[in-house]
Amino acid sequence: METEEQQRSQPIGSESVDFRLEVQMRLQYLTSVRRTVGELAAVVVRDGDLASRLALATHELLENALKYALDTSAPVTLKLWIESSHSASVTVSNVSNQSLYLPLAQYLQTLSKASDPDAMYLQLLETAMHRVSGSGLGLARIVAEAEMKLSCDLCGDMLSVRAEAHLGDRP
Repeated sequence: METEEQQRSQPIGSESVDFRLEVQMRLQYLTSVRRTVGELAAVVVRDGDLASRLALATHELLENALKYALDTSAPVTLKLWIESSHSASVTVSNVSNQSLYLPLAQYLQTLSKASDPDAMYLQLLETAMHRVSGSGLGLARIVAEAEMKLSCDLCGDMLSVRAEAHLGDRP
């Protein structure tokens, strides 16, 4: 019979998790949701580093959903998807429009093309010191610190932003 510690240290094998949360998001919920995702991910992937990266992405994506929401009364959907031992992603969806989507898609393209995400992040930090709003640091942080890939999609009036990591290797 395996001990609890032995069970926790085993890879997830064929297990997949699809966790969804739909909530009328408030700033006060950010820390609780981040912790929940981090704890759930830690149990499933049995990798504290990856769980922390997923929690960071959750926090940054939800914070952006709050900042740029067109309708603050509309629910925000968070999806944590962990597929076997292959990949893990966090997707946040909220009501948006084409005029917010297009610059975001371009910005994510710029982030994905960066040859050195850390240097790009430091450059953005310098630039952000002189901006009044919309620094883009949260998304850059996901790419640089969490080493995750970002993508976005607009379907009707629903904007989805996804942060993804492949398990076992960091991009």
